[in-house]
Amino acid sequence: MSMEILTVSGVSPTSEAPWSFGDRVRLPGKPEWGVGVITAAKPTTVRGAPCWSLQVRFPNAGIKSLNSSAATLERVEETPREHGAGGAAAVLEEAAATAGDELLGPMAQRRVEALMVDLPEACQDPFRSLAARVETTLALYRFDATGGRLIDWAVAQTGLNDPMTHFNRQELETHFRKWAQARDQHLARLVRDARHAGESIDRVLAAGPQSARVALSRTRIRG
Repeated sequence: MSMEILTVSGVSPTSEAPWSFGDRVRLPGKPEWGVGVITAAKPTTVRGAPCWSLQVRFPNAGIKSLNSSAATLERVEETPREHGAGGAAAVLEEAAATAGDELLGPMAQRRVEALMVDLPEACQDPFRSLAARVETTLALYRFDATGGRLIDWAVAQTGLNDPMTHFNRQELETHFRKWAQARDQHLARLVRDARHAGESIDRVLAAGPQSARVALSRTRIRG
């Protein structure tokens, strides 16, 4: 099983037992790893500063050794996106249970389709600057419909560790195409809004992937 050293933070090392065995956590920059479980946690120091040394087992990435001295590690509770009413699991289970119902089946399927084309809140939050929303949206272009990247997208989109238990490959590809279209249209709207507001985002766009600039060119917007 793979072992990798990463740096993460987000909780003060002086807090009383901020991390403990069994805590569920996620790396925001690696949502495709899934929700991991802490298997070991102990206080340590890095360059004289107190922090925490953690070992986390991720369902899609194996065991990772993490240190809380730099980036952000998020604690994951039983969130609505993953569990309970309105969560991905509930939406998918409802669709499976009502598949043969003439009335409820189509309604549940529409909820699944809405779930699979939804964009992250950080891309749409009006309280964030346009440049920040553009940058977050550009990060979504790391996903495509080839190989493992499609599965990585499905994990990030649903919060499920194994989306293939609910979808086959063809279904995921269909959902991804619709999601990618929504992503491209959202990026184009953000760029238009930024230009109308006189907010410069040229540097952010220049640092983005070529695939994003190609998508913008299709909408006649040049990055």
